[in-house]
Amino acid sequence: MNSASNILPALEKEGWNKFLGRLLIAGGMVNTKYFVIACNIMRDELLRFQANGISFVFLEQSLHRTPQKMKPIIQEEIDKATEQDWDYIILSYGLCSNGIVGVRSNRHPIIIPRVHDCIALFLGSWDRYVEEHKEQPGTYYLTKGWIEEGKSPVGIYKEYCQRYDKETAEWVIREELKNYTRIALVDMGADSAETYREHAKENARFLHLRYEEIKGSLEFFEKMLEGLWDKDFIILNPGEEVTQEHFFTL
Repeated sequence: MNSASNILPALEKEGWNKFLGRLLIAGGMVNTKYFVIACNIMRDELLRFQANGISFVFLEQSLHRTPQKMKPIIQEEIDKATEQDWDYIILSYGLCSNGIVGVRSNRHPIIIPRVHDCIALFLGSWDRYVEEHKEQPGTYYLTKGWIEEGKSPVGIYKEYCQRYDKETAEWVIREELKNYTRIALVDMGADSAETYREHAKENARFLHLRYEEIKGSLEFFEKMLEGLWDKDFIILNPGEEVTQEHFFTL
């Protein structure tokens, strides 16, 4: 059993709610079952918190570029989940250009991060995302997942080269990103970090943009999967649809 000398510093550092959540989970007192639907770009971050009672399905990142296709695919996964005895469905997406508006579960509560842009999940909070955006509004963020999916500017440029000649492809990607001033790699402490760093720098050189690295955080993912749902999360009752208004309090 932990002594008071060990418990009190933890309470001071984490706060009562977070500390209690950790204590219950560590003690096997929480048997809550979560079904997590998430974008594939955050697979590694979410799987760091894999535990008994948590199941995942990861969907293609390309849905971000066609948000009108996102809702039916996510809804299909939610409908499949109605056959199982989950306590909660966790939808690890932001508003994503309204791609999740209208989804619902008739059987299970749904938990959603209250963010417009999923980069906030990698930064640890919506507040930190807003701070970064105010200081550096023209930032193109890269993470390990985005790079591996080939969705960096260089990766997209290569896709365009399959549709256009190189000169046109380069003009299109530069025109699309002409308002950006910085490439920022979000460091999540991933293995082979140097590989992702070099790729991010290559993007900066290609677009003639400033390159920086910023420290990421697993806090949002941790809260999401440990049931520590505060103001940063939307909790929908069974039958309740996702709306834009749920995100207006940001």
